[in-house]
Amino acid sequence: MSSNRLLRVAVALALAPAAAFAQDAEPQQSGLQEIVVTAERREASLQSVPIPVTALNEEALIDRQVLESRDLERFTPSLKMLSNITSPTNLSPSMRGPLQQDASLIVADPPFGIYVDDVYLARLNGNNITLADIERVEVLRGPQGTLYGRNTLVGAIKFVSRTPGKDSWLKGSIGVGNFDQYRGSFSAGGPLGDTNWAGSFSALLTHKDGTFQNVNPAASRELGMERNWATRAKLRYMGFEKLDVTFSMSYANSKNDSQQLTPGITPGVPANQRFTSDDIVTGVFTVPMNPASFLPLGTFEVYTPVIPGGGPGPIESLPRGETKQLISSINISYDMGWGTLKSITGYVQTKDFFSTDFSGSGGIQGANRLSVDQISEELQLVGTAFDDRLSYIAGLYFFNEEGDQSFGWRAGPLPFSTNRIDSKSTSYSAFTQLDYDLTEALKVTAGVRYTRDKKDFDFTFNGLFPPVTPAFGVVDLTNTYTQTTPKVGIDWTVPVSGSVDSLLLYATAAQGFKSGGYNGIAIASFNDARTPYGPETNWTYEVGIKTDLPDNRLRVNANYFIREPRILTLNATVEVAPGLFTFPVQNAGDATIQGLEFEVTAVPVDNLTLFANGAFITGKYDRLDPTSAPAQAVTLFNIDKPTPPQTPDYTVTVGFDYGIDTAVGRVKLGADWFFQDAYITGATNDFQVQPYNLGNAFAAVSFGDNWTARATVKNLQNREIFATGSRGLGGFIPMPRRTWLLSLEYSLD
Repeated sequence: MSSNRLLRVAVALALAPAAAFAQDAEPQQSGLQEIVVTAERREASLQSVPIPVTALNEEALIDRQVLESRDLERFTPSLKMLSNITSPTNLSPSMRGPLQQDASLIVADPPFGIYVDDVYLARLNGNNITLADIERVEVLRGPQGTLYGRNTLVGAIKFVSRTPGKDSWLKGSIGVGNFDQYRGSFSAGGPLGDTNWAGSFSALLTHKDGTFQNVNPAASRELGMERNWATRAKLRYMGFEKLDVTFSMSYANSKNDSQQLTPGITPGVPANQRFTSDDIVTGVFTVPMNPASFLPLGTFEVYTPVIPGGGPGPIESLPRGETKQLISSINISYDMGWGTLKSITGYVQTKDFFSTDFSGSGGIQGANRLSVDQISEELQLVGTAFDDRLSYIAGLYFFNEEGDQSFGWRAGPLPFSTNRIDSKSTSYSAFTQLDYDLTEALKVTAGVRYTRDKKDFDFTFNGLFPPVTPAFGVVDLTNTYTQTTPKVGIDWTVPVSGSVDSLLLYATAAQGFKSGGYNGIAIASFNDARTPYGPETNWTYEVGIKTDLPDNRLRVNANYFIREPRILTLNATVEVAPGLFTFPVQNAGDATIQGLEFEVTAVPVDNLTLFANGAFITGKYDRLDPTSAPAQAVTLFNIDKPTPPQTPDYTVTVGFDYGIDTAVGRVKLGADWFFQDAYITGATNDFQVQPYNLGNAFAAVSFGDNWTARATVKNLQNREIFATGSRGLGGFIPMPRRTWLLSLEYSLD
């Protein structure tokens, strides 16, 4: 899609008050309610914040069936949360283009910040967070380094759990569904007697199994098991009027069969030609380990290799995965009158294990065992001055992470190699942002951030098979990266009258930064591990509009951005010999990615909400290193013009909610439909996912004062869609099949 066409669409959206769209707000009886967010580290109305923000409250999360992080992509423009090939708990995230494919690595940094109660999560292991007791989710797009403590190259996702106070609540639900699904949750909180303390506790248990058929009789068991349980406890002290202290601790445990990859071939697609998701013929070996004998089968049929005795390294006899994560924090705020001083102290421990088959047919197996600890401290000073015309935030941030990760690799029946990573990262940063009201309606913003990251990387490689050379090696690297990143902006709260209830126009220019790092995937050689890749920066220029139209019946939020990543870091797949691959992270070059994002809400009549959100994006490379994977794709796959990954021309979600009072109780119905154009999955440009759409629906009946019965369905069409995979390894990941759930909920609030 051309930039001129994108601009025309942006203008049309901004000027079309008849548009009947919606996204993130639940209606009152006769209009849209105000949404309060903390995107700028202080409470403010969503419509007054000059940042593209998607905000989903607790009710919206339930109605939209946002049960885990992966579901956010349906309702957040430009966000993609792809399944990683290692484990269902690990997602390969992208936003506005940049993608982190090697999400299971201890040295892989996310392209955007992920925060739980303002504590940054450095590891992508376990980033497919199963949502429990979440009060609100906010997704910010664009660099946010002048507001947040850690990495915000292209945005941030904030998970905000409920904090106890003077009001009590009690909530619980149980549910059952197909594929041996069951789900139970509990949440309670409130004041602890007549003291100055308040507390809360929540728990969640989910289970699913049997979504895949195992065609290997030697490994007779159902596949697709996912069992998650999580708890969270909070303790809050309110004994002093100006002091607020909250202690929080959460623990999550996720067990699964590791990632299920279906075996596949691409018949009729030459080796020097790009293939698409429609080209894949799934199959399974009719004779184990006989690659010449394929039988086309259904998408959800898989082959489980059996490895007697397991090994080398952490490889086990059968595929398995488990992720454990502990998050604890102390959040302290003190109101000094002229400003509020805040301290956010966090500790995160992540342990991750997977042993899986990357080919879907027993061709290549790998396993990982990771243990990592991080501590962080963020100090903020937030306040106003000059008769509240100046709003400011100033912060200092410290981050330290240490851990290790061991890998084992196997090629068919033969042990291939093992390796171990010991890593350490230390980061210091200072940031500030000032907002000044030139007039009652016109505000200017200026901010700056300084970051210093130091990283240590110790790597040991041991080749176990004769073709693997060199057979043994050690890498010891230390690198320091510093960057100063500014932000400027202006916004105008336009005086309104008549049919326009509110109108905000804004423009920003901000630079994002992601430090360099290391190549940690080494199967047949450790050559890539010897060379670190450099940091990536990007300037993002943005204009936007937020408006509420007649009687708060229509809300239109839209923005147009131009993002210019420089020294872009991309994960590549490189075939160094027939059937032998390496997976380096490359500084591929420069690119320009631009697009229109929109989130609009309409309540045309009482009790009916119509909604749509989405993005129209175009991306191109401005400069490519001739040795990089995108540049090589021109020769390797006869591609005229390589495309940056994860930049479909369009993604759109439309849907509705409708509620009506009946003799039984209040009945609420809703559905959403997600549409996505074709897109390139990775830097190599050899695999293109074809356009697809998915539908979801729910029906709920509230009866009595506290009870609700609910029925939900995801993937209504039971579409068999390959979202990612590897022609070289031969394994492909289908999106989840149709699932339904019946639940009963109780709420006393």
